[in-house]
Amino acid sequence: MKKFLSPKKRFLTILLALTGIAIAVAYAFCPGACSSLKGDILGIDLKYLGIFYMVIVLLLAWFRKPLLCLLLLAFGAGGELFLIGYQVHSGVYCPYCLAFGATVLLAFVVNFERNRKALTALAAAVGLLFFLLLFSGSATPVYEADHVLPAFGSGAVEVRLYTDYFCGPCSAEEAEAIALVSEFVGKNLIRVVFIDTPVHRETVLYAGYFLAALNAKHDFPQAVAAREALFEAARKKISEKKALEAFLKTKGIAFLPYDTAPVFKIFGSYLKEDRIQSTPSCVIVGPQGKQTLTGRDEIVTALRGLRK
Repeated sequence: MKKFLSPKKRFLTILLALTGIAIAVAYAFCPGACSSLKGDILGIDLKYLGIFYMVIVLLLAWFRKPLLCLLLLAFGAGGELFLIGYQVHSGVYCPYCLAFGATVLLAFVVNFERNRKALTALAAAVGLLFFLLLFSGSATPVYEADHVLPAFGSGAVEVRLYTDYFCGPCSAEEAEAIALVSEFVGKNLIRVVFIDTPVHRETVLYAGYFLAALNAKHDFPQAVAAREALFEAARKKISEKKALEAFLKTKGIAFLPYDTAPVFKIFGSYLKEDRIQSTPSCVIVGPQGKQTLTGRDEIVTALRGLRK
């Protein structure tokens, strides 16, 4: 016998689908503060996939297709379980994402049928597996908004440069990599984040003074000048705090020490998320997804490719 959605269930499903669409649209037009959590499937932003998903749910409810509607909601519920777990794991929470997830889960509960438990569980498992295999995302703690974070530019592509001042290959690639990054930041093609990676013990000291330099003057030229001076200091094997301060002063690099613990925590989050094992490394996150490059040649080639 053909089964239809009850009037109440149909009304609630349509209402929840419209709510989900409204949440996704609001998120799409949210200003920069909402960008702490980003994700995509095969390069397509989840915000737009969310709108498309809820439109399909709305249409299935409107045209009274209960089984297809239930399976799609079960698939979405499985995906939302993954996405909520991703937020818990990263420690970064997006109110829009959580509201959208709650809408999907509530619509699933409204449409749940006990006599279809096995089929529903299968659809949810497929949704979970789908996101597990194809989801690509990045999470940045909210306190990244601190003005001392070494991030510059406002392009759609994020470039994360992982270097160690005492790393020979890092020093060798610096001039060419910075020239390319400077070009792209100037054209607003990228947002670059400089992440000091403590492979060598002295790097913690150097990273602190890099951040202190940005605390004194937070702009891209200051970051480039500070990095250049610190790489030179490392080549001179300066390892004492007073000697490093004196060297930076001779280079005209102003610095203002402060509590860098919050920024180092951000660095740790990036290192964990991107699974950085060596330097130099570079992670590029853009419309085509996320790619990780290691070594001078790979990194420079990938950066040049951003000109296309």
